[in-house]
Amino acid sequence: MPHDEAGAEPQDVVAELAKIAATRDWAALEALCDRLWLALPGHYGAEFLAAFDQVPEEELLQRPRLLVGWLLASYVTQDPHPRELRPLLRQYIDFGPRLATMVDPETETSAATLTVAGTLIMISTRLRGDLEDAERLGRQLTARMAQLDARPSTEGPVRPGWIAMQRGLTLSLLGDLPGAVEQYREAHELARTEPVANYAGVNAAANLAMIFAQLGHLETSQQWLSTLDSYPPPPPNVAHLLTVGGTIARGWHALDQYDWPGLDAALETVGDGTQPIELWPFGTALVGTRALHAGRAVEYLDTLHVVQLSHPATVTAQGTGLRALQRARADLLIAAGEANRALRLINDAGTGAHWLAVPAARLRLLNGDYELARALASRGPWHPVASHRDTRQLLLIKASAALRMGERDEAVKAMSAAMRLRSPDEVLSLTTVPTPEREELFALTTVPLSDTAAERLAAARPVFPEHIRLIDLTAREQAVLAELTTGATAVQIARTLVVSVNTVRTQIQSIYRKLDVSTRDTALMRASELGIL
Repeated sequence: MPHDEAGAEPQDVVAELAKIAATRDWAALEALCDRLWLALPGHYGAEFLAAFDQVPEEELLQRPRLLVGWLLASYVTQDPHPRELRPLLRQYIDFGPRLATMVDPETETSAATLTVAGTLIMISTRLRGDLEDAERLGRQLTARMAQLDARPSTEGPVRPGWIAMQRGLTLSLLGDLPGAVEQYREAHELARTEPVANYAGVNAAANLAMIFAQLGHLETSQQWLSTLDSYPPPPPNVAHLLTVGGTIARGWHALDQYDWPGLDAALETVGDGTQPIELWPFGTALVGTRALHAGRAVEYLDTLHVVQLSHPATVTAQGTGLRALQRARADLLIAAGEANRALRLINDAGTGAHWLAVPAARLRLLNGDYELARALASRGPWHPVASHRDTRQLLLIKASAALRMGERDEAVKAMSAAMRLRSPDEVLSLTTVPTPEREELFALTTVPLSDTAAERLAAARPVFPEHIRLIDLTAREQAVLAELTTGATAVQIARTLVVSVNTVRTQIQSIYRKLDVSTRDTALMRASELGIL
């Protein structure tokens, strides 16, 4: 018969729960929750709820950790499907404000209560989309724990690393990946002192593997995957939540090698981005890139609308959620031949949207603006938060632009730098370079490529069109075009924009010329068709 994570036989735990219920020893029940953590609701949910039903309400008001245990046990016993998380997330959102009236992070004297109840309040705040408030609370919990750690205490360690783990997740969603990595590392280190089960360590290792894989640091990602695999498997009812980051990481490893079966195996667990998990932006980035390289740009562009509607607007409009959606849309629009819609998205995002540096440079390359493409590609890799993965793409764009400009030495230099950032098994980045151009670049420099990678690259389909046509309207022309949609005359537009009528007429003619039309109606129709409006 299997043991629980504490090393006790299951019948011993059941007997202990029965004894607690008989003696009404609620302190012992709380201690059992602390000791077994997720294993208690996972393996003994029904027995725990039977004991919990006898706890008087006044006791519950003094023991918020029992309430958290009850919440998890209720979820497991009522809806045991390990991936249907909506009921649990709804309960977390509803339960957090209630706990917030019971626990004050600045005055709480129990480290266990601060950890268990405080992190649930943090999660509830985060699920509502209040990411900054969640991180502010996380800093408060960290500061108070430091104060309590300096005092003598009879409490043993309860969920060490769990606060840092939750702060790491909050920072991941805010888009502060360096800060998230720092918190995850701390969580993993602290979790090694966990006397029962390393749930915080498992979760931290999985998410570290995910972040490094998405950034393109596959060796570091693999190290964390190996660490994740070294842990005993967590209870089935929480395994998906704790380890999905590792599954996303494995998906990136497979996609980089164009290993479609391996990628599809990962995506079977990760889903398409609509699933109710907090790491959905990271899953969306993976699924969007897979669709891009599988020739399903139009199909996944449609799915992206569903992804956005599947999560709170407060989450999709900020941080990693916003970046994942914008980047996937920009790349997929270019691949689908909707370059002007991609350009509008990039322009609307503004110059600070560093996560759009690759599609911005690619648009200029495909439009034949080689000088501008090279300039954009040269600037991107040196951004403080540029990913390894994006740096590789930008160097390839720079090499292509230089080659098309006849500057072979610069092309070789950029291509060589890009090759130093990939392994011989990596295929993904090379498929973005058109085949004739790729062959010319291959002839100019050494490209580490395994036999399997060479076969997969040869069979790969083109990802982007070889050429596009951008309609580059100035900001003033864009404003005039918007006024044209209202039916305003040149005189009325001049009055609205506070310019002369002759200036407006000149801009209208420039718009017509760029759109290759001669009337207002056809200009508006053409602009709408191209996604400029």
